[in-house]
Amino acid sequence: MNRETDSRYPQRPTAVAHELGGLLLGNGAVVIDATAGNGHDTVWLAERVGETGRVLAFDVQAAAIEAARRRVEDAGWLGRVAFYQESHVGMDSYAPPGSVSLVMFNLGYLPGGDHGLTTERETTLAALEAATRVLRPGGGLSVVCYPGHAAGVIEAEAVGEWFARLGGSGWRMSRHGAEGTLRPAPFLLFALKPGACGSAV
Repeated sequence: MNRETDSRYPQRPTAVAHELGGLLLGNGAVVIDATAGNGHDTVWLAERVGETGRVLAFDVQAAAIEAARRRVEDAGWLGRVAFYQESHVGMDSYAPPGSVSLVMFNLGYLPGGDHGLTTERETTLAALEAATRVLRPGGGLSVVCYPGHAAGVIEAEAVGEWFARLGGSGWRMSRHGAEGTLRPAPFLLFALKPGACGSAV
C-alpha cells in the first residue's frame, strides 16, 4: 500500500507546506527558498509567482545551487529565480522588510550529498529571525524539520522552541507530521505573520 496516496496516512510535511504556502502566492509575489537543495521547492515557487514574481534561492553548497539551477532551467523558470551560494542568514540583505510573501526552509542535509553537511541550529535560528523581518504582514514562514538524525534532533528542538516563543507575539501557527513512528518523523512548522491575510496580490 502506498503511504503517499493512502488518505489514512498524514500527508508528507513537504506536501502540506506546498498546500499552505500556495494559498499565499500569486503573480508578482516575492518569495525565498532558504534551503534550495536539489531545487524541488525552488521550481514549485517559481511556477507560482508568475512572470512578474521573484524567487530568491539560497544554499551554501555549490552542488546544491548547480542542481537547483538545472532543475529550474529545465522547468523553464530560470528568469524568475536569483541564486545565492551563501548562508540564508543574510536573506534580509536581498529583500526589503515586509516585501516577502513566503519563506520556505527544508532543513537537514542535501539528498544525495554528504550527510555530514547539514543545516545547523545557530544559523537556522538566525535565518528564521531574518525571515520574520522580510515577511510582509500575513506572509508565511514554512519550516520542515528532520529529527531522524543526531544533528536534526538538536535543530528540530531549537526550532520548535523558537516557534513557541513566536506564538506569544501574535503569529498564527500550526504543526503537521506523523506521530508514534519508530523513528522521529519529519514535521512541518508553519506560521503566518500578524497583519493582513490573503493572497500575495
